[in-house]
Amino acid sequence: MKPLSCIAALLAASGASAKVTNLPKKDVVCGNIRAFKPSDVEAAGNAALQHKDNPIGARKYPHIYHFNRPDCGTELWGYPLLWTFPYSGGDPLLSRAIFTFVQEGGELVARYCGTYAHKTRPDDKDFYQCKDS
Repeated sequence: MKPLSCIAALLAASGASAKVTNLPKKDVVCGNIRAFKPSDVEAAGNAALQHKDNPIGARKYPHIYHFNRPDCGTELWGYPLLWTFPYSGGDPLLSRAIFTFVQEGGELVARYCGTYAHKTRPDDKDFYQCKDS
């Protein structure tokens, strides 16, 4: 079973209704880091929804980030962005997909609001915004 299918199955089994919206239309490039596909962002959004009330990893993801993004609305939540499979603990590496969580009807939605990456190491506070390719 593919990772997205596993997350969707877990959400369905829990009775939760959730989705990820506003996904990038093209790959996301963070400096010289390999590009992330829209499906990687979607996997991070689904995992962030799954762990919103039960954060994982030493840094407790997802957690709030304080980027100045008035175009995004509510609190910004970051979740490690990895290739092919969603973060499940351990080293979060450098990139974070950023989401807002909103209720739309009876459904919790993670609305994608960009990708940011640490400049040097996962615990520094110096980020840059990644670009859609």
